[in-house]
Amino acid sequence: MTATGAGRKLLTMLTVTPDRDAVAQALAQESGRVVGLVRGCRDLRAPVPGLAWDVGQLAAHLTAVYMVFAQTLREDLPDRAQLEQAVALAEEGSARPATLRATIAAANEYALSQIRFDDAQTAADALAEQAAALRAALADEADFGREVATPWYGLSRTRTAGTIASLAVTESLVHGHDLARAVRADTKMSQRSAAAAAPTVMSAMLPLLLDSARAKGVSAAYEVRLRGGRGFVLRIADGKAECFEPGEHYVDCVISLDPRAALLLGFGRRPLTRVALTGGAMTTGRKPWLGLKFTRMFDTP
Repeated sequence: MTATGAGRKLLTMLTVTPDRDAVAQALAQESGRVVGLVRGCRDLRAPVPGLAWDVGQLAAHLTAVYMVFAQTLREDLPDRAQLEQAVALAEEGSARPATLRATIAAANEYALSQIRFDDAQTAADALAEQAAALRAALADEADFGREVATPWYGLSRTRTAGTIASLAVTESLVHGHDLARAVRADTKMSQRSAAAAAPTVMSAMLPLLLDSARAKGVSAAYEVRLRGGRGFVLRIADGKAECFEPGEHYVDCVISLDPRAALLLGFGRRPLTRVALTGGAMTTGRKPWLGLKFTRMFDTP
């Protein structure tokens, strides 16, 4: 917890808890879409535009995501020691504290070394099986606010069960977009699915992604409003970022985001200029120009 200056009002740091039914429906819809795209792929070796992976590797990545997330929720992660070793090596090999991007890259590299597919049907069947296991684990989860160990984000990291659910949706949405480009299918995202998951993912992950060097000297509070979903306030000061409920903190800049544009921007799939010019992002407030700095301060892909 932290306190304001004059009023000394205590503020509770926030990770948005998603609506259980909405995020479950989104996961079922988006994982099903991914399975269909992979099943219809003629060649798993087809490159994925903008990524260093081919379709088979992207399918393996998503299979690993669904599997590890389900095992994590059930507190039954058999490869945890190996995963932690891969992350530890990434952290030890960094001249400064390892970035979240570096630890995720190490975890992804380990996962891809463990899962390979020879044909699209096998890949699609594996994806469908692991997606079903994740949906079952989420259905059994009693508390979406429960903290669970997430070593792929760092050896001591935890995130909430609701964050795991929402991350599974956003991974499916963004990589579904990637797969659609690879197989020349419709790339349009579901606004409803994005709105169900993006507020949780952004409030949970943006504080971890802040680059303290880029944010040096910045002291600002942003209200992030995600169209069709919950908003939050993100305060940046002293090289750190924290999220709060709207109304608990003064704000300098209000950012209105289409949740689909927010995901494409955050995952490095679309530049800020295009998002702004197409109405995906708008800024208001006392200092709307601070919106131009916002994305530059985070170490996103």
